[in-house]
Amino acid sequence: LDKIHVDEVSVFDELIGSEESLKGCILQAKAAIMYPPRGLHTLLLGETGVGKTLFAETIYKYAKSTKVLDEDCADYANNPQLLLSYLFGVKKGTYTGANEDREGIVEKANGGILFLDEIHRLPPEGQEVLFYLIDKGEYRPLGEVEKYKKVDLLIICATTEKKEKVLLSTFSRRIPMTIAIP
Repeated sequence: LDKIHVDEVSVFDELIGSEESLKGCILQAKAAIMYPPRGLHTLLLGETGVGKTLFAETIYKYAKSTKVLDEDCADYANNPQLLLSYLFGVKKGTYTGANEDREGIVEKANGGILFLDEIHRLPPEGQEVLFYLIDKGEYRPLGEVEKYKKVDLLIICATTEKKEKVLLSTFSRRIPMTIAIP
């Protein structure tokens, strides 16, 4: 964490409250991004309208500016109905209309950051697949029964809900950084 300098000029300075109400949140975000080897998975908490999406975008810009991240980010923040097939992809023939293999957003975010807004809308089985991904760095597309796919990505997720009420404890324990946006 030697790379974190409290006085450095950064993209976080553009946020209103960066020197006051958001100062602690910004230090947490910087620590999460700079944590070796590829950062800490992070959960952003806060009411509707506090700027969780903007804060996640700023974390991404910070990761790019500090050269921690050199890939593009798959940002699906405006999709509150995350489906397992959308996240993890689909193997051809899994269901009617699945005429070809289709990669999911997890694969598209490989080497980068995946921001999942409204994570509380992900059903428990989706949270279980995500925590396996966090633990092992691998997942199976929907309909795949033999092979796992490997990915290396950082997950930032956000919710307006109390995490204890909407997230499985097995999932929450795998997100080491929680930042409450005031």
